[in-house]
Amino acid sequence: MISPLDVRNQVFKKMFRGYDADEVRIFLDAVADRMEDMIKNREDLERENAVLKEKNKSFMEIETSLRDTMVTAQRICDESKVTAQRQADNIIRQAELDARTKVADVSGDLDHLARQRQTTRAETMAFIAKLKSLLEGHLSFLGSIEREVRDDPVGQPSGEGEKAGV
Repeated sequence: MISPLDVRNQVFKKMFRGYDADEVRIFLDAVADRMEDMIKNREDLERENAVLKEKNKSFMEIETSLRDTMVTAQRICDESKVTAQRQADNIIRQAELDARTKVADVSGDLDHLARQRQTTRAETMAFIAKLKSLLEGHLSFLGSIEREVRDDPVGQPSGEGEKAGV
């Protein structure tokens, strides 16, 4: 590769009827200047390219990290959904079991209350029958007393009783 210094130091043989040496020197200096500018520009671009490659590498690492984070977040979200569904199913099963137990308890209580009601009803009917029998006995007794009083000759005013007692 030819460097700008090589261009500047290039010496050509002199020949008869050759190019004007000053013009050639000016042209070579211009080419060397342009080469220096291009080399400097290339070096700047290479430095910028290295910086951009480093930034790109950093961004790629960030992207990989973000992708991994997203995958992890999705996995955690999915696991949370599964866990929540399991918990909901367990809560529902427990609630159903509790409800069945309570229904069975209430049903047992209702059966017990129905039996108590029947027992109370039977006891009430027996009490009514006894009370009725007692009242009938009392009515019969009152009726017999009433008949006695009505049929009792002693309670009746008669002339014989007054005569005999005098």
